[in-house]
Amino acid sequence: MNETKLPENTSERLIAFLDAAIAIALTLLILPLMEGVSEATGEGHGIVEYFDEHLSQLVAFMISFVIIAMFWRMHHAILLPDTPADRRRTTLQFAWLFTIVVMPVVTALVGGMDTGRIIVACYIGTLAVSSLLLFVIAVVERRKRASAGLPYPVTMPAGPLAMAIGFALVLVLALIVPSYFWLFLMALTGFVRIGLIRWGVVGREPAPDPVTA
Repeated sequence: MNETKLPENTSERLIAFLDAAIAIALTLLILPLMEGVSEATGEGHGIVEYFDEHLSQLVAFMISFVIIAMFWRMHHAILLPDTPADRRRTTLQFAWLFTIVVMPVVTALVGGMDTGRIIVACYIGTLAVSSLLLFVIAVVERRKRASAGLPYPVTMPAGPLAMAIGFALVLVLALIVPSYFWLFLMALTGFVRIGLIRWGVVGREPAPDPVTA
C-alpha cells in the first residue's frame, strides 16, 4: 500500500494573512481625517479651513502611508510563498505585524498632539523596531531557504538593516532635538545599503539553520 505524501506546509496562507492585515492598517490611517471632515462639515467650514486645522494630521497620514507601503514592499520581497513554514517564523512575523498595525494609533498621536520627545519616541521608535524585526526576518528567511535548498539573494538583509540603522540614528537625533524633519535623513538609506554590501557586513553565505540542519 502506497503512502500518500502530504504537501509541504508553505508560507502562502501566512503571506495572505499578513497582506490583509497590512491593508487594513493602511485603511485605518484615514479615520482621523474622516472624523475631521465630519466636524468641519457640521461647523460649516470650507476646504481651506479644513486643511488649515488638520494640516498636521494630513502630513502624518501621508508620511505613515508611504512608510507602511515601503515596509510592505520590502517584506513582500523577503517573504516568499515557497519557503517552508514553521512556528518560529510565524511568531516572528506576528511580532513584526504588531509594529505595523499599531501605526494608525501612533500616527493619530502625531497628528493630534504637539511635537515632544515622548510622541517622537513613540513614532520613530516604532519604525526603528519594525525595521529591526524586518532585518531579523530577512536573516531567518535566508537561512531557511538555504537549508531547504531554495534560491535566495545573499544580500537580502541589506535593505532592512540599512533602514534599522537609519531609523535608530533618526530616533537619537529626534530625542535630542524633537522634530520629524530628521526623517529626511532616511533618503540616505540606499547609500547605507550599498556600503553594507561593499564592506561585507551582509552578503556572506548564511550558516545552516539549526532547526532543519
